[in-house]
Amino acid sequence: MTRQTQIKDFLQSISFRELTLTIDLLVSTYIGYFYLSSLYNATQEQLASASWLSSLLLQVVTYSVVLMVLSYLLLTFISDNELNQPLDVREKQIDLVGYKYKAHILQAGICIAIFQYQAQVNDWGPAIEYSVPYLPLHVMVAAFLLAEICSYVMQLFKGRTGDIYE
Repeated sequence: MTRQTQIKDFLQSISFRELTLTIDLLVSTYIGYFYLSSLYNATQEQLASASWLSSLLLQVVTYSVVLMVLSYLLLTFISDNELNQPLDVREKQIDLVGYKYKAHILQAGICIAIFQYQAQVNDWGPAIEYSVPYLPLHVMVAAFLLAEICSYVMQLFKGRTGDIYE
């Protein structure tokens, strides 16, 4: 069995909904990787620069929009008008499960960012030693990206296993 045949068999074995979730997961993972690698490779001067941070966030938003539009166009060409069909009851339930996990991660990220901001402002404990400029903003962006990735993963997992009511 050739690799092309294996890919074709795999694509036929998954639903169109799973394919869209997988593409969205890959796009979100790439954007998260781009953001974190940019932060990791940045110098202290870049991290302290508001203009550098603004350009990084603009790049992340631009990549997000462009990649999501490209993935939507790709899916439009390969689908049989499935993007325009409403979700069935099972797919809606799977969406809700994904949103539940997404909401928990976002809430935790916002709470951590607020606590981090208070720690920096009041010079509490480790905030004095490990002062990273704009750290609460980075925590919120990372929480958003992690929430998106976890939402897609949980939707794919729950859709495959069928355990959507637990």
